[in-house]
Amino acid sequence: MQAKTFDMYDNKNQAVQEAYAMLTTNILMSDDQEMFKTIAMTSYNPEEGKTSLAISLAIMMAHSGGKVLLVDADMRKPTAAKRLNKSSLFGLSDYLAENIEFNDVLSETNITNLTYCSCGNEHRNPMGLLYSSRFEDLVHKLANDYDIVIFDTPALSSVVDGAIVASSVDATLLVVKMGFTTLASLKRIKNQLEKLNVNILGVILNRVQKHDYKKYFGSYNYFFNSKRFVENKKVPKANLPQGDRISL
Repeated sequence: MQAKTFDMYDNKNQAVQEAYAMLTTNILMSDDQEMFKTIAMTSYNPEEGKTSLAISLAIMMAHSGGKVLLVDADMRKPTAAKRLNKSSLFGLSDYLAENIEFNDVLSETNITNLTYCSCGNEHRNPMGLLYSSRFEDLVHKLANDYDIVIFDTPALSSVVDGAIVASSVDATLLVVKMGFTTLASLKRIKNQLEKLNVNILGVILNRVQKHDYKKYFGSYNYFFNSKRFVENKKVPKANLPQGDRISL
């Protein structure tokens, strides 16, 4: 394992945490009898917040007690532009190119139970690496070694890599940026993935404005109006009828 320890930002916003907790619960308590252990995160367009979602979901699942691995499977974007890969020596591409053992591409994080695998060094044929039997074997191995494995993949409108990963894992989550992704694009990506027999677990609506979120999740103010709990005056026991008193 690499010596580098990645410092992942753990969002403390209560409403945000609750949203990720609900997402985690929906994944872990799916109606499907099969347990989803390997999950791909993808989107139609770049810059829809997919990587941030993958990181936050991995953190929430790690907080839930599971042994979690986050894999950056976007081997197209330059390492210097990556949010987490700047100091990484090796990663997924190096392993798939058979240059290194997988344990040597893993890095610890500041989050208990969460391990990280970067995308690795530049390779001239990332698609070929993902099509290889070595990648397929890796997915099966990781499903046995971890409780949850999350693959962060490139946008589907750019390259086919994300679709390849999605077809190799148990389930896929589509990330949609509110007011940005069109319905036509969403239908196109759905048809593309279904042709590859991808199991689409659901759609995550991202970058939702606060006022829109409040319309959907009416108890939003519950997290930011805690003063009302301490400001409400308690009714004195003496004013309660004897039969209405409750002993705890």
